[in-house]
Amino acid sequence: MTSGRPDDTETSTTPLGPVVDALCLLDEAIEATPLRLGASGLDDARVVATELSDQITDYLVPRLSRLDAPLLAVLGGSTGSGKSTITNSLARANVSPAGVLRPTTRAPVLICHPDDVAWFTTTDVLGDLPRVTGTGQAIGQVLAIKPTLTIGPGVALIDAPDIDSVELANRDLASQLLAAADLWLFVTTAVRYADAVPWQFLGRAQQRGMELAIVINRVPRGAADDISTHLAQMLTDRGLHDISLFPMVEGELADGQLPESEIAELREVITNLTDNAEQRAAIVRSTLDGALASIGPRAATILAAAKTQDLIGDELRSAADRAYRQANEAIIADLSSGTMLRSEVLDRWQELIGTGDLMRAVQSRISLLRDRIGAALRGRAAATGEVQGEITSALERLVLDHADAAALAATTAWRQLPGGPQVMLVDKSLDHRSADFERSLVPEVRAWQDDVLELVRATGSGKRTTARVLAAGVNGVGVALMIVIFAQTGGITGGEVAVASGTAGISQALLNALFGEQAVRDLANEARRLLAERLGALLEVDANRFRRALWGTIPPPEASAQLATAIEDLAAVLQNDRGGRR
Repeated sequence: MTSGRPDDTETSTTPLGPVVDALCLLDEAIEATPLRLGASGLDDARVVATELSDQITDYLVPRLSRLDAPLLAVLGGSTGSGKSTITNSLARANVSPAGVLRPTTRAPVLICHPDDVAWFTTTDVLGDLPRVTGTGQAIGQVLAIKPTLTIGPGVALIDAPDIDSVELANRDLASQLLAAADLWLFVTTAVRYADAVPWQFLGRAQQRGMELAIVINRVPRGAADDISTHLAQMLTDRGLHDISLFPMVEGELADGQLPESEIAELREVITNLTDNAEQRAAIVRSTLDGALASIGPRAATILAAAKTQDLIGDELRSAADRAYRQANEAIIADLSSGTMLRSEVLDRWQELIGTGDLMRAVQSRISLLRDRIGAALRGRAAATGEVQGEITSALERLVLDHADAAALAATTAWRQLPGGPQVMLVDKSLDHRSADFERSLVPEVRAWQDDVLELVRATGSGKRTTARVLAAGVNGVGVALMIVIFAQTGGITGGEVAVASGTAGISQALLNALFGEQAVRDLANEARRLLAERLGALLEVDANRFRRALWGTIPPPEASAQLATAIEDLAAVLQNDRGGRR
C-alpha cells in the first residue's frame, strides 16, 4: 500500500487541466465582482461568493491538480460539541487544546501520518494559512500540523474551529476549512443535534454534494438507538440519505480522551480508508462531482446579485449625473437671463461708458459713434479692469451656488436610494462642492475672458477703423460683448429691466458700429459656447467625485459581464469533461 505522499521524482498529472483553468478564471471573476452593497438580497449572495471562492481555491483546484493527495476529513461542529476531544482520542495524545473555556479551538489542528506531512506543509491546500509544526501551541489563523502514528497514510484529519463561535474569524475559518474537505465528520451532541446552525451547515453539505458522516457525542447511556433513529429520520426528511452516524456514549474521560471503546467505530472507518485506496478515491470523486455540480446554481446566485448591484449603481450614477446636468442647464439659463447684470456689474459698466452721452451718439452718424467709442475707451484700462473684476465675481457666485445645489441634490437623492448612504461614506464631503472646484473656477473664468478678448481682436483685425478703436480699448470692447451675452432680461424685474435693457442696447450699438450685426451675433454665440464649455467641464470634474465614490465601492458593470462569461466557459468545459468520461 502506498502512502500517497508527494514524490520528488514523479508528479501525478490529471487530464482535468482545462477544468482547473476554467475554475481559476471563475475565481478571478468572482474576486473582481465584490458584492459590497448592503442592499436586499446581496448579503446572502456575498456569503455564497466567499464560500465558492474558498472552495475553488482550497479544494477544487488543489484536488483536481493532485487526485492522489491524501483524503482530507474535517471535524466540524458547534461550540462545545467535543471536536478537540475526539481529535485527541484518535491521536491518543493531547494535540488539540480542549477545555471548558469557549471558544476552545484557537487554531485548526491537522493530524496525519508522518509520511503525509509533506503534503500539508506546502501551500497547495489552504494556501492563505501559515503552517506551524512541532509541539508549540498555535493561536489564530494558522494551521498546526501534528504527525501521529495512530492514523495510517492516505488520510488526514482537521479539528476546525466552531461553526457558531462568538468570534467571527473562527466562524469564517470553520466555513473555509469545511469547504476544503473531501469528507465532513460533523460533530454534534445528544442535546443539540436539532439546533438550527448545524442544520444550516448540513444543508450546505447537501447543496455541494459533500460526503458526510455525523458523530453524536455525549449520548446518555441507553439512548443511542433512540437518538440515532430520530436523527436519521430528520436527515431523511431533509433529503440527506445514507449518512453514517457514530453515537458516542457520555462517560468519564481519561487524560482528556474518550475510552477506546467509544472511539473504536470511528477509528475503524479511518483505518479502512487508509487501507483502501479505491474507497478513498471513490469518496474524493463523489465529493468532487458534487462540488462541481453545485457551482452552476451557486454562481448563478452570485451573478444575479452582481446584476442587481449594477442596477443599483446605475440608479446612483444617474441621480448624480441628473443633478449636475440640471445645474449646468440652470447656469446656462442664468447667464442669458439678465441675472449677471445686477448691482455692481451694471454700476461699473455705466461709469465706464457714460450711458447718456453714448445713447445720444447712437442716433448720430456711425463714424461719429466710432469716434465716441474710441474716446470712451481710450485711457480707461483701469476702469475696464474693474468691470471685468465685477463680472468675474458675479459669475463666480452664480456658478458656486449652482455647484453647491448640484452636490446637495445628488446627495439628497442618494440618501433615498438603495446603497446610496453606504457609498457616501467613501467621501463625506459629497454634499457640497469640492475645494478643487472653487480653486479652479476663477482661473477658468479669467481664461474665458481672455477667450472673449481674443475673439474681439481676431474679428477686428481686418478692419482699419475698427483696428484703431481696438488698439485704444480692446478690453472695453470685450466687456461690451460680455454685457450683450448677459443682457437678456428674463431673470430681472421692475426698474432693473429698463436699466439693463438700456445698457444692453448701448453695448449692442457699440459692437454693431464696430463689427456689424451678423458679426456681433456670431461673436456672442461663440463666446457663450466657450463659457458653457468651460463651466460644463468644471461641473463634470466635480460630478466625478460621485463616480469615484461609487466605483470605489462597487466594480464597474464590465465585471458582471466577465463573470457571466467565466460561468458559461466553465459550464462548457465541465460538459466536455463529462462527455469525455462517458
